[in-house]
Amino acid sequence: MRNLKIILLITVIASAIAGYSMQVFLPEKKADERIYLKEIAPGIEFQDKKINPPHYQSSEGITAFNTYDIVPSVRGYAGPIKILLALNPDGKIAGIKILDHKETKNYVHYMESQEYLRHFLGKSINDSFELDKDIDGISRATVSVEAMAKTIKESSRIVASDVLKIPVKSEEAKKAHGTGWITYLLLFSLAIVFYFITRKSKSFLRARDISLVLSIPVIGLYLSSPFSILHVFNLVLLRPSSSMLWVIIFASTIISIIIAGRFYCGWLCPFGALSEFIGRLPFKKWDIPVETDDRWRDLKYILLGAAAVVVFVSKRVEFGNYETYVTLFSFHGNYLAWSLVVITLLANLKVERFWCRYLCPVAALTGMLSKKDKGYVSRLDCPMGNKPLPLISECIRCNRCYKK
Repeated sequence: MRNLKIILLITVIASAIAGYSMQVFLPEKKADERIYLKEIAPGIEFQDKKINPPHYQSSEGITAFNTYDIVPSVRGYAGPIKILLALNPDGKIAGIKILDHKETKNYVHYMESQEYLRHFLGKSINDSFELDKDIDGISRATVSVEAMAKTIKESSRIVASDVLKIPVKSEEAKKAHGTGWITYLLLFSLAIVFYFITRKSKSFLRARDISLVLSIPVIGLYLSSPFSILHVFNLVLLRPSSSMLWVIIFASTIISIIIAGRFYCGWLCPFGALSEFIGRLPFKKWDIPVETDDRWRDLKYILLGAAAVVVFVSKRVEFGNYETYVTLFSFHGNYLAWSLVVITLLANLKVERFWCRYLCPVAALTGMLSKKDKGYVSRLDCPMGNKPLPLISECIRCNRCYKK
């Protein structure tokens, strides 16, 4: 196991270096904005791009610009959402085209559709661009849609004021972030408190079941934000989000790994919760030989290494997305992705926490970073089916077996 982790670490570092080197010597081609100008403003001839701020002007008074040139600091869940906008002389949106983004496709597939983008046409730069008021929200893509609305709002107002000389309506400062991060932080805090309590008293172990039950509707369905290996990939690729929810999820999970190993897997993961509850149904489990089980548990590390190589070399995070919880809680995926969800959930009837044991990239990452703790000795009702004195990388810290 130790050799496998070392090989995985070297592979990830080497692929990241290779990816950055390719970016230097073979930079990513930028979209030719002039081609798309004809799409958002048919029949309009634009002059060469001007600066301060960067924009295209036409004799008809239409002004076009790339929102990223104006407000590069506005970021979605995985970096900026670059949009080509056209404004009428009166400050209303005449055309819109998403040029580029790195958001997870499962969550934003509807945001990219022409049907949704048409909602922005005719809106004035002085509109509020608030979700579920004058902009339709998209369930399970709130962070991405908020970032999209914000980049359109802020960039169009700057261009309208500086180029079109249109008075921009001032408005009171509003909260920069939603309240979802507060909900997540409360659930995380509750879980981590009872984690430490149950290390001292087994009489509170039922609190872990309550935390797992809550994780499904809160983290899985309401926030649609289970911790994903895509969080890590985006950060390594220097694509952090400006979303407070993203920051809280990432920071709290990393802190929990440092102080409590695979705590997230055992207390907060909504897919892990579903897997464990299905595994508790009265079906006889397969008796898997320890050596066979150990070999298959190594598979998740191999898959994580392979995904990291593909992502860091290609700079395409979606190429590393094979996580079942992304498909399940985004309510979107192809037949293969949904088949994997069904198979891995049903497999828990015969193998405890099948996905967590053999395939999960988050399990691999958190397992690699877990510190040793000899207090976890395992027992017959281990939810991971761990052998006595298990590797700490396989322990999800349920605290059933913990001994001081």
